[in-house]
Amino acid sequence: MKGSLQRIVLALLEEHREKGELPTNGRFVFYELEQRGVVRKSRAGESRRGRVADLPREQDVTDALTWLRAAGFVPWAWIEDETRTLHQWEYAATVAEFVAGQVEWARINPWRGLPPLLLVESRSLGGVLRSLAAEYLCPLAATNGQVGGFLHTDIVPLLDGNDREVKYLGDLDLQGGQIEGNTRDVLERLTGERAWTRIAITAEQVAERGLEPVLKKDHRYRPAREHEAWETEALGQGTVTALVRDALDRMLPEPLRDVQERERAERQVLARRLREQA
Repeated sequence: MKGSLQRIVLALLEEHREKGELPTNGRFVFYELEQRGVVRKSRAGESRRGRVADLPREQDVTDALTWLRAAGFVPWAWIEDETRTLHQWEYAATVAEFVAGQVEWARINPWRGLPPLLLVESRSLGGVLRSLAAEYLCPLAATNGQVGGFLHTDIVPLLDGNDREVKYLGDLDLQGGQIEGNTRDVLERLTGERAWTRIAITAEQVAERGLEPVLKKDHRYRPAREHEAWETEALGQGTVTALVRDALDRMLPEPLRDVQERERAERQVLARRLREQA
């Protein structure tokens, strides 16, 4: 089964490449395979040994992704790891050279006011939406579950004193609802009410696509409470990014492409002036 799963995972990654949906991450790969009936999610309390005579589980997909990259079948960069970060700093021989090198990154705000904030429940969602958020200049943050300190130290200052809208993506289940509720309660209690829209995953999206739930056990309760769950990654990376792009496009006062054309023209003029002064 191991070799068969590796071939299936490789074929799915090739689909992502053809659709321009790279990099991706292990959670999206797993849930896309789960929706196709190739793998299934582990239930609470199951051991690794329990996987032998059953469908592959999430760890099997992780193992296949690692093997495919280590063997050279796919580049390491195709799979993003949101749990680790390399910090680097820009520099140049002179200040003039540094400024000239930054011209190509200069951006024009396409929004009439502040760009909306994209808040997501999981780091995997944050990872695949990072380039899209940068394209639209939207701040992006993953709560990574229920959180308190991060909201107070990083998100509240971003929302304090303004009416920036929030676009949210999270799982459709007991805990997912509690996570969103806690996040919204903390932010609105400290910064005031604001427009808040859940882009995904919604009951309507589940019904439209006929998505099957997974069973989760919430061990915060005694006894543990079992409930059905639909995780956002089950929609697939392409669908999630399309939903976010459509939501942002409907908010923009003018097409993003028009703003980007002005950016390119202004960059060229400024770069030429900087070269003349160097």
